[in-house]
Amino acid sequence: MFRIAQKESVKYLACTAAEAMDFFFHGFCTRQGGVSEGPWASLNVSTREGDSEAQVRRNYERIATAFGIAVPQFLLVNQVHRDGVLIIDRHSLPFACDAPPAFDAIMTDQPGLALCIKTADCVPVFLVDPVRRVIGAVHAGWKGTALQIAEKAVREMVRRFDCRPEDLEAFIGPAIGPCCYEVDVSVYQAMDHHQERDFFFIAGLEKGKWMLDLPLANHHQLLRAGLPSEHIQTADLCTACHPELFFSHRAQGGDTGRQLNFIMIR
Repeated sequence: MFRIAQKESVKYLACTAAEAMDFFFHGFCTRQGGVSEGPWASLNVSTREGDSEAQVRRNYERIATAFGIAVPQFLLVNQVHRDGVLIIDRHSLPFACDAPPAFDAIMTDQPGLALCIKTADCVPVFLVDPVRRVIGAVHAGWKGTALQIAEKAVREMVRRFDCRPEDLEAFIGPAIGPCCYEVDVSVYQAMDHHQERDFFFIAGLEKGKWMLDLPLANHHQLLRAGLPSEHIQTADLCTACHPELFFSHRAQGGDTGRQLNFIMIR
């Protein structure tokens, strides 16, 4: 179950099952509580779409203040819709936040780093191992989903941190739903290697069109990776259906901001 909560001006979603684990905290931020204006109103965390650096910086400061952390603790990557996984452990060297590397998944066993995923329809997936005390954050658009990034992230947690899939918990945040996400044949064919494809594609009214359930596609990947079904929680909240709460690239024709999703070991 997910609940809408608020800290100072920042409204966010939290998974109650995740909140029961006290070694980390998380937030799937909404678009509410920031200073940006126009199509980026109000808690936009990206300058790429045209918002000013000053306003975006103030938005990060608002989130940091609300959750009691410092802005430099936000670990950002350049999301490129691929399947690269960034590992941060005690041997890793820090990198400059003004030149983030190109990855779509991050994982760490180190405290004090807020792993960040920016979204405006894509699927944010948090992975947590309460036994090994490892966390991960995954950005899964349709391209990353086609490359099976969620499943790959689980495999990397197993390989690099000796995690066991049956111990992992997954929290799938707000994303565009099958009610609003129409795709064409190129997307359908990109996932022809997914055995469960017919479960998350629904034939559209027009020939050569499908409605894609992107959160469900990632849910299936996590099951295939070995997570028990009861360990996967999904927000089931469509970003395109709720423009008052979320930025949506599809609903706003691309002229929109990005909301922040983060997870951090205490």
